[in-house]
Amino acid sequence: AGGATHGVACRICHLSPEGGDGPGSEVIRLGCCCKEELGHAHRQCAEAWFRIKGDRRCEICGSEAKNITGVEVKKFMEEWHGRRMATNGAMVERENTCWRRQPFCNFLLACLLIAFMLPWFFRVNIL
Repeated sequence: AGGATHGVACRICHLSPEGGDGPGSEVIRLGCCCKEELGHAHRQCAEAWFRIKGDRRCEICGSEAKNITGVEVKKFMEEWHGRRMATNGAMVERENTCWRRQPFCNFLLACLLIAFMLPWFFRVNIL
């Protein structure tokens, strides 16, 4: 299941498996319906790609990549985008005040714009 494949380039980084001695540098079969070279990638490349993507669905064939692990944890994407709900109240309160502050800034900007534009519209030409 997803054994190492030799002589096939990674479909994500397009590098061959030669020269990679570390863990995760072997080219594996993704386990989707893609044929030949499209179905192979380095383990590290594939796990990073599908983790960033957020699911295991192959963008080429549309089926699930069965040989990829560690994608089910969606904490990475939630933390990356800053949408994670914190368990402590300080973080949640800080996020809420940030969202409350933006409409106030918009209102303040509109007031300043009106304050500077109204006198210009009603200017008096003395000469």
